[in-house]
Amino acid sequence: MNLSTLLLSRLPSPSALLAAGVLLGAPALAGGLAYAGNAGGPGVTLIGVSQPNGIEAHPSAENPLVQGHNLYAPDLVRNGGVWNLYYGGWKNSTDVNDRIYFAVSDDLLFEGPWSGQSVIISNGGYLHVNDPSVQKRPDGRWVMAYTVAHQVGSDYRDWIAISTSTDGAAWTPSVATSTTEVRITNASFSDIARPSLLWTGSGWKLWFDARTDNGPLHSYLAESSEDLPRNFVLVQSYPDVNGFPGFMEPDVERVNGRYVAVVQRGFATLHKLESTDGHAFTEVGTFLSAASPAFGRKYVSNPGLVYDNVEGTVKGVGFGMTNSDSLTGHDIGFAYTQYRVSVLSCPSTWHAYTTGRYFDQAQQLTFGYGSFCRIRVEDPRTGQVLADQAVGSVAGDRWQFVP
Repeated sequence: MNLSTLLLSRLPSPSALLAAGVLLGAPALAGGLAYAGNAGGPGVTLIGVSQPNGIEAHPSAENPLVQGHNLYAPDLVRNGGVWNLYYGGWKNSTDVNDRIYFAVSDDLLFEGPWSGQSVIISNGGYLHVNDPSVQKRPDGRWVMAYTVAHQVGSDYRDWIAISTSTDGAAWTPSVATSTTEVRITNASFSDIARPSLLWTGSGWKLWFDARTDNGPLHSYLAESSEDLPRNFVLVQSYPDVNGFPGFMEPDVERVNGRYVAVVQRGFATLHKLESTDGHAFTEVGTFLSAASPAFGRKYVSNPGLVYDNVEGTVKGVGFGMTNSDSLTGHDIGFAYTQYRVSVLSCPSTWHAYTTGRYFDQAQQLTFGYGSFCRIRVEDPRTGQVLADQAVGSVAGDRWQFVP
């Protein structure tokens, strides 16, 4: 059995769908497909499949989009007609210390180029600074929380510090210092790290992981009512999931009155969670899995939501990606929330692995197959089939999804 047939056999066959009344004799589907020409190359491309606030994210076919010696922990903020990208790590092999970088997109697409890619916060007296989490307040002020780390004996001590900005580009302090470290009451942590900072409109929430006396990591939430957050009160702890911190390396945004989060589990999957109060979260789907051939690397880490603060929608996720078992050598990639696409090579091989091209285009991985007889589009949030159409298609064809 070939790879596609083995891995995709979970998908129902056309005959099963016919028997269920999905293809014939059932209410009309929501949409259809229109042929849009052949651009050459492998696979089949669908246009018009963006799904803002979706639960399934397709990795960009052009990943990685920001590269260096070891770069990860992307955090994105829409700033007018461009994206500000904050991230950390080593750009060059000679850097020695993690620093925090800043880049700006030329437009609202991720395929680049990204200009700048310069250091905005250096490590100072610390060994490393990383994991930036940036908020742009409605009054124009910017606040960043980030991890600072220094070595104590043979171990590291992580903590969280704060910097501020008036334009999102120049930060104070720009050299990490202990005077801006946060304080958390109702807790006795020895280490805290990997923050997600959120301004709610009336106060601050800070999600992070922590340990006590070099014990196991767990996930927590603290809150602050200060205008500039420095002093927090611990209000929530989160249970582990399968022995892994349950809210690990989070990024949280408030979207249409709800809290939306992305977390990673076991450096293998990115999960979408939602909450009404920012305390208790419910998992609503898996954004992506590093095991998918579409991902292209072995591990995924440090995700960031692609939250469009103008449109009020989540359009995807950014992340670190690496093949290194030591979790070094990361580059930064992106994935787009899109409808689920499946393509059939008759008689029975379904292709269900998808890469994204821009927000609204999906290219199906077809593993050398060159002819296709059916294309299906589904809403992964509900399982509803939106289009299911017999086609006579070949590699390189493009199809427009028409809702």
